[in-house]
Amino acid sequence: MNRVALCFVLAIATSACGSESQQALHAAASTPTPAPPTVPSDWQRVTAYDIAIPLPPGWEKTLDTVGKSDRSDPDPPQILQFVEKGANSAGAPSLSIWIWGSSSVDDLVRTRFVDGNLSFVSQARVPSARDVREVIGRASWSGPQGAGTYLARHLLAQVDAARVLDVITYGAAIPGTETEPTPDMRRIQEIIVHNVQSRPGVACPRTRSTDAFGVITSDGTTGILDRTYSNASAFALGEVFVMVRRGSVVGQSVAVEFRQIGTSAPATWVGYGVTAEPRPTPPGVRATPWDGAAFKLAVKPIGFVDSCWRLIVDGADTGIVLQVGP
Repeated sequence: MNRVALCFVLAIATSACGSESQQALHAAASTPTPAPPTVPSDWQRVTAYDIAIPLPPGWEKTLDTVGKSDRSDPDPPQILQFVEKGANSAGAPSLSIWIWGSSSVDDLVRTRFVDGNLSFVSQARVPSARDVREVIGRASWSGPQGAGTYLARHLLAQVDAARVLDVITYGAAIPGTETEPTPDMRRIQEIIVHNVQSRPGVACPRTRSTDAFGVITSDGTTGILDRTYSNASAFALGEVFVMVRRGSVVGQSVAVEFRQIGTSAPATWVGYGVTAEPRPTPPGVRATPWDGAAFKLAVKPIGFVDSCWRLIVDGADTGIVLQVGP
């Protein structure tokens, strides 16, 4: 069961979300603000998209992809998923973090939950020093083991002036039962959302817009799959950006050039040749004009901390901008 996909396509279950009453606002204003939960000393901090995210020990990122829908989207969320390593894969503790740009918490709750296309059960403000909104949604699931429903708890906070972070945890998939997140997972979720921090970095106009097939593209001819952000330590693991071009074939060679935006890296530009490798349509997925071949662009040649690069292919500007963080 893919919870990330479920959360993106659900229909509204109810819309009983009126404005907060004056009495409730007065009560909230007169109630002392509780101290935020502190980060345990054994936790790690993972940096992604210039955001420092506290996580329990032994957790790792298992998904990093742009949100996909059935239409072009100029501002899709970046979706991260973290899972406890070594746990039973079927029931491993996990949570998702969605990074939204060009929105406020109020706008996001209204357009994506109340007036939008996500399920909606309730919303409330969380008393804290940071403005945090709790939204509860309901989702259904089905699989070989049966079917059921679960509640998803969203905690949304403005992580910086331009972005909203949505930290999501879920009830377990138990056939015939509606479940909700466990107290332990709620606690982990609260620690993360209250202590996540945006770090000052390069002001990089990273390309985020997607077409109707979920490919990140600027000109509709050249695209990048999943993400246009990497980090300087990723090249040690052989990480690549995956570039696709409409009409490309396996074995085709192109010249790629990365032109630096800014001055944080010692190189003004980096260039090399790359050859297309097979990229068949995945089983069970509809074919797209981007399928057939793909070019793997190594991060290592541009792996400078806080650098920003414009992608040029065969001398033509694709309009795509890539970012490399710490």
